[in-house]
Amino acid sequence: MFPFRSHVLAPFLMLICVATQSASAADWPMWRHDPQRSAQTEQALPENLFVQWVHKLPALEPAFKNERLQFDAGYEPIVKGQRLFYGSSQTDSVTALDVKTGKELWRFTTSGPVRMAPVAWQDLVIFGSDDGCVYAVSAETGALRWKYQAVPSQRLILGNRRLISVWPVRGGPVIEDDTLYFAAGVWPFEGVFIYALDPETGVVKWVNDRLGFIYGQHPHAAEAFGGITPQGYLVIAGEELIVPCGTAFPARINKRTGELIKFELPKPGRTPGGWFAAAGKAARRGETKLPQTKPAQPELQFDRDVNSARHENGQNYGPDGKRGIRQQIQTANKKWTYKTGLPGVPGIIHSLVAAADRLFVVTEDGSIYCLGPEETTPVTYESPLLTEKTKSAGQTSIAPLPAMFADTLQAGGYAFLAGVPDARLLNTLLTQPNLQIISLINDPGQLKQLQQLFHERGHSSSKLAFLPGPLDQYTFPAYFAQTIITAEPVFSGMKSYAEQVRQLYPSLRPYGGRLLVKCSETDHHKLAAEFKSLSQVKISRVDGYSVFEKVGAIPGSSNYTGGWSSPDELVKAPVGVLWYDDSVGNFKRAPQPLFVDGVMISHSKYWQGYPAGIRPPYKLLNPQFSDVYTGRKLNATQAEQLTTELPTLNQEQKQPSQYRPPYQTNDWSPPPPVIGERTNPLNGKTEPRAFPKSYGCDGGVDYSYVYTMRSGTAAFYDKRVESGTIHISGPRSGCTNSIVPANGLLNVPYYFQGCTCSYPLPVGLSLISLPQTHEQWMVWGKGQTQDIRRVGLNFGAPGDRMTDRGTLWLDTPSVGGPSPGLNLDIQPASVKPFYEHSLWIEGGQGWPWVGASGITGVEQIRVNDLQPGEYTVRLYFREPEFKAPGKRVFSVQLNGQPVIRDLDLIQETGSRQRILVRELTGVALDKSLQLDFTSQSGQPLICGLELVKQGLPLDEVVTLPEQKPNLLTK
Repeated sequence: MFPFRSHVLAPFLMLICVATQSASAADWPMWRHDPQRSAQTEQALPENLFVQWVHKLPALEPAFKNERLQFDAGYEPIVKGQRLFYGSSQTDSVTALDVKTGKELWRFTTSGPVRMAPVAWQDLVIFGSDDGCVYAVSAETGALRWKYQAVPSQRLILGNRRLISVWPVRGGPVIEDDTLYFAAGVWPFEGVFIYALDPETGVVKWVNDRLGFIYGQHPHAAEAFGGITPQGYLVIAGEELIVPCGTAFPARINKRTGELIKFELPKPGRTPGGWFAAAGKAARRGETKLPQTKPAQPELQFDRDVNSARHENGQNYGPDGKRGIRQQIQTANKKWTYKTGLPGVPGIIHSLVAAADRLFVVTEDGSIYCLGPEETTPVTYESPLLTEKTKSAGQTSIAPLPAMFADTLQAGGYAFLAGVPDARLLNTLLTQPNLQIISLINDPGQLKQLQQLFHERGHSSSKLAFLPGPLDQYTFPAYFAQTIITAEPVFSGMKSYAEQVRQLYPSLRPYGGRLLVKCSETDHHKLAAEFKSLSQVKISRVDGYSVFEKVGAIPGSSNYTGGWSSPDELVKAPVGVLWYDDSVGNFKRAPQPLFVDGVMISHSKYWQGYPAGIRPPYKLLNPQFSDVYTGRKLNATQAEQLTTELPTLNQEQKQPSQYRPPYQTNDWSPPPPVIGERTNPLNGKTEPRAFPKSYGCDGGVDYSYVYTMRSGTAAFYDKRVESGTIHISGPRSGCTNSIVPANGLLNVPYYFQGCTCSYPLPVGLSLISLPQTHEQWMVWGKGQTQDIRRVGLNFGAPGDRMTDRGTLWLDTPSVGGPSPGLNLDIQPASVKPFYEHSLWIEGGQGWPWVGASGITGVEQIRVNDLQPGEYTVRLYFREPEFKAPGKRVFSVQLNGQPVIRDLDLIQETGSRQRILVRELTGVALDKSLQLDFTSQSGQPLICGLELVKQGLPLDEVVTLPEQKPNLLTK
């Protein structure tokens, strides 16, 4: 495994220092009390308790429907001193209450759902958000002390029905020994970031961003790319940081260094994991009781009720765990169980907290009760989100809905307001059913006022969410908005109407999405002239708005109504997540989904009849409809408004158990795929198009441009790029082939029901093609390596990668699955690989995913078995460690000739995050190339080596945009 990245240069102390300010015995400073998540406290409570006050809040809607992933199903308060703090995904905020009176003291709002409990440390409250940031605020006032953005990107997607960061903070924060740990990211192939920070300053101690790209074991003994999927509360178990991974099993990380200790998906199938984990008490090693005897690592504890799911033929349970661990706490004098119930507290208990001489009870319906020893008349506080009178009071400022909006909004969906500070318009849109509104406001003061106003009027953030401007700081998902409204550019932080149109039009949904620009007649004519050639655009003028309608299908996209072919020209590697959700689920062997005009039609099956004696093939259920571009579940009326055709299957017709293309003759053990022929990118010879495929009874489908399959996890091969196998790590695709290119997207709907295998993300998603600079790894497989005329060596990379013009970049050394074995020699054998996610690259030239990794301490590289001739040679360099010139200076010779003298990367690039590419043309090679490195100071390094024989097409050396990510804000 490659080394992680550390921001601490001094060695770690061997002894653990005692925290300068430990939590009081009367505190409950983090979820389940302590870093071990023991739910045990020294706090003693009286036998008789009475309700002191109650806060009635709206019930939380968890991100996932699957109970094994419901880490956020209810409020999880913490207590420090005389204050209680809780986070909310309904208001995207953390709120502080006075524990004695229940009075609200302050509320701090973020730009995304707050799904995990905060932690209290000294005078701070620290918490993460789905906006991808961690916040530290004053416990007394709620004032921001520092804010850390986990990933240097503002790319947004629709995640669980909300507009959020690609990298939400869902590895719930934990603090021990004055170190804050948290994790950001959901999808391994998008990158996952595990952090240790100084909680006082927000300064990074270490970060490991290598753990999203691990080639290894999957259920059913499959092999595929996968990685950590941090979904759940982090746990400290002795010297280990435990990272829950959704419905799989946790990863173990060295808490001092960030290095991975162990992570793998279970080899057997049908073994359910879950989000919950805690650390048990450690046992002594051996019999001795000497003081110097080190304790063993605490054992992890799992809840059998969480690690349980319905398989097709009955209930399955994880291999470890006891029932009810999650649903109990221990005070100094009593064990409290959720199922027992408490006097004066109606409803089902979701969580308990014992602190400040009180017992705090959260019920599943969303209420927080404070119980104390005094018999008194309880005080009730009711959230505005539950109070109808505040909603109706706001109706007085509602304007009539203009006629031009009616058709656009009938089917609901997402409406995006870019710099439209019009409370009356917001009130109007809020009356529309099935419409979710995102409003971007560039003025901080106005943003705060609107957030407070609409909170008091009773609107949850799942109905109306706010984003701080300016508009151009974000990368919004394509196609997500049914309606976009904007006004004067200044309100969105832009310079012109034209800039706004260029920024917003790509986010319009095809088949009728509308961008409405409030502007003068003069500005309308300028915009109409400038944008008349926009793809799919229809421009009109209505009610003072310039209307840009995106009509019809995206050029090059295709519908899919069966037949095992879908020549969608837009689906091309690399791909990234556009949205993910599990609102629409299907049985693993249900018929293929259909995709028509932006609507997915699927039919699940009545699979839960198996234990009752009903055997396959099962009966079809009613059709389900969803929006291809957002994952939003539709009813039949909404679906009909979005498409002209809704093909459905005959539910009375007897269905087969399996749905296979005619060329798959073995239902359960298909042979490895061989789809036509290709040109070997290394030597130019014609060979069968074969690529790695691991376990999966879906043998794969050739949809014309891409071949999709289950290979352990969902996977595909791009025939145009000859990509190798690209794993969409996280979900399990269907036994029926359910990975379909259509409507401009690679669609991976939720075909997981009836299966309990420990794939970490039982969810559906759609992916969109991204630029070649996007980091994505693949498994090329074995291949011929004689007479090489073109190759890229990507030192320290997690996997292989193919470019559009034909260079196959091979991970060197090979760690990402089977690759062609080159006749290659690197000296010395002790070279050290390094890796950083390419998102950190701040500029320079070349592929960021080549420059992001490399090897240090290299003295010689020799590549053999080349075709004789003249070559273009490109050498990639980036400084991974030093920030000052003079620390690393080296020279390079190519076949004995000096080609680089006294290279000081920091001196030349000015940053440890800028890539330098040196290109040498007309280099005559006779069967081999040898690079020799000599050091003037420090150890020589190299990131990438590309050899392309003259006459072959060359990839452009791209110039990367200059960026200076300022991740820490104070």
